[in-house]
Amino acid sequence: MGEHFTICRPNPTTTMLNFLVLVLVVLQMNAPSMGQLCGGTLTSSGGEVTSHGFPNFYLHNQDCTWVIEARGGRASVTFLDFELEQPAGGAFGTCRYDYVEILSSGESIGTYCGNMNPGSASSDDRIEVRFVSDATFDARGFRFTYKVQGAIEEPSCGGILNDTSGVVTSPGYPGEYDNFLDCTWTLPATGVPVTVTFTDFQTETSFTGLTTCLYDWVDMYEDGTQLGRWCGTEKPDDVTSTKSLRIRFRSDGSVGDRGFRFVYEYRQPDETTTSSPSKLPELEPTQIPSEETTSK
Repeated sequence: MGEHFTICRPNPTTTMLNFLVLVLVVLQMNAPSMGQLCGGTLTSSGGEVTSHGFPNFYLHNQDCTWVIEARGGRASVTFLDFELEQPAGGAFGTCRYDYVEILSSGESIGTYCGNMNPGSASSDDRIEVRFVSDATFDARGFRFTYKVQGAIEEPSCGGILNDTSGVVTSPGYPGEYDNFLDCTWTLPATGVPVTVTFTDFQTETSFTGLTTCLYDWVDMYEDGTQLGRWCGTEKPDDVTSTKSLRIRFRSDGSVGDRGFRFVYEYRQPDETTTSSPSKLPELEPTQIPSEETTSK
């Protein structure tokens, strides 16, 4: 008798189901986890941040960055608890899987994983804390505190000028204005012409030879169109317009000056004031008195 062989053909339905299950598993491993919303700019003077789920396991596929701006002071972070997936190659390997990276002013100052607690870091510009996790393995996560010391408060300057006339000065005028100011005054369009006149102006000057105001400056805009930028002792031109005007003043982190003063007034064209003429009207030739007449 000859040998008989039974050929088992795979069930097409089962094969397809297995394939779909495999695809779903791969997609699940690589899909962003719930709670992906993390990171952001921390605007308080201090606080505490933890990884999602701390002190339990953090989520997979995270990429979160927390930013702490010094705002004219000094920003710092201190890690109180830290445990991530161990580095590739053991305790002294590289952080290729899950890690925290600390950046100061955009420059990396260290990458940490496993039980490498980052400790403390500070900057007088900006601190960033970036957390990245991959699709497999996790740990307790981390907890850090942050604080900003000596930050300059938001300047009490700028705003909408709704009066028919007024006087505006830079903060502290005629004394020295502060660093890190960003003030915008808006004169809304009302259908009545408004005139802006700078009566005093002195900000930090750029180095000799530079034509652009790099440090402290005043911009003027008419209905969104920039009219010019001024700095040093170059006083802005007088402006009269029926459109909206915007005056913006910015100062950098060093060297102040006396600042500026400007007046504004909304006035209809026929609302003129009586004043002495700037020069006498020229006399017609027939009106010019002769030498003989004047000598009498």
